[in-house]
Amino acid sequence: MTQTALFLSLAQFLTSFGFMLAFLALELGLAWVLLYFRLRARAGGASPWMLAYRFWVRVYALSLILSFAAAIPVLLQLGTLWPDFMEKAGEVVGPLVAAAVLTAFVFKSSFLGAMLYGQRRLSDAAHTLMVFMVAVGASLTAYWIMALMAWTQVPIGASLVDGRYQVRSWLTILGGRLAPTLFGLMTVGGLMVAAALMLAVTAVRTRTRPSDEGDRGVYATGLRLLLACILVQGALAADLGRVLMPAQPARAAAVVPQWHSGPRADLSVAAWPDAERQANDWEWGRPIEAPGWLARDPGGTVRGLDHFSGMTPPVFATYWTLRVALFAGGLLALAALAAWWRGWRLGYEPDGLRPLGRGTLRLATVLACAIQVAGLAHMFIGAMPYAIYGTVTLRELGAAAPDMGEHAGITLAYVLVYAALLLGFYQLLRHITRYGVVPVARRRGRA
Repeated sequence: MTQTALFLSLAQFLTSFGFMLAFLALELGLAWVLLYFRLRARAGGASPWMLAYRFWVRVYALSLILSFAAAIPVLLQLGTLWPDFMEKAGEVVGPLVAAAVLTAFVFKSSFLGAMLYGQRRLSDAAHTLMVFMVAVGASLTAYWIMALMAWTQVPIGASLVDGRYQVRSWLTILGGRLAPTLFGLMTVGGLMVAAALMLAVTAVRTRTRPSDEGDRGVYATGLRLLLACILVQGALAADLGRVLMPAQPARAAAVVPQWHSGPRADLSVAAWPDAERQANDWEWGRPIEAPGWLARDPGGTVRGLDHFSGMTPPVFATYWTLRVALFAGGLLALAALAAWWRGWRLGYEPDGLRPLGRGTLRLATVLACAIQVAGLAHMFIGAMPYAIYGTVTLRELGAAAPDMGEHAGITLAYVLVYAALLLGFYQLLRHITRYGVVPVARRRGRA
């Protein structure tokens, strides 16, 4: 496979996989938010919480459809773009993919119909149970996928024998150090995006009409949830770094960047890495001593990127995806703290928001999404050129070089389709934000 073909294959797969994970995370976060709304409505019998549930269940359903739509190309591309992946790692990958598919299509879907269409046929307790089971199903689906991602990053619990991986311990694969952390990051990330979206929608809705009790409840919930998610995701990201950086020394060297073996380099706040010169064109900020997770040889010398002889990730992308996630996280934390402080002082009343405050809440959604996209990109790019870290490279798994014009056209088509789906999601969200959820008359006993 040529370098161009490899790039186009990666672009296709990461576009589909990233789109699927983005909406799966939003679906997962909204599922637990909907359960909270449903429990509040059931506990207090308060119609505003039920109105909030009815509004956001539409957004949840749309997110579910989009994540499902992207899952089909991902499954197809595993076979067409990376045909040797299942041959080398099928004993690990096959059961995890099957579990994710069965959970999504059987377990979750069994309760999804009752949740979306059976509210008027079921008692409050039964319907609340359906919402809970859908949230559990979304969590299980996400966990299988995160367990597979964790295994490709740190392939423990299986041994490479005669070119094929054989499972030694499923407990290690599913419950290893990395899988729960990745699942936690995905769950908290989904809740973070859901909370930011709740705040942005409330800010837009109350711009043209007075807020009601439901708007105030959603606004307060979104502010508290966003702050909690920022704190938890920061702790989880730090824990992920403590596991991933020592296990992937080339990624760790690219993050600093440590260009040459020798004395430990300073960790710059921002720089412009130049892989050809193996140096930074410029650096900004006060240098910080690099953490101790940089790899060392038996003599104690720090290993630089030159030590890995071509088996290094793209330094510029690895360096900057991590910093984009960190910078966006810092900005989001400041915006969330300012919004929470103002909300706490004014009794969580969104009507009093000024234009700057409303714009800040809308920006928070962009920042929350940027954190998730940059973090996901760093996970994949930092592991390159490996598909299974340390053993199997992407080039080994790629299909025979196709016609470059056709390959580029298909890649462009994927990008355009997903861009259209994103635009459609935005337009539908904008429509229901502006006009609300219009109740539909139903016959007695109908859902």
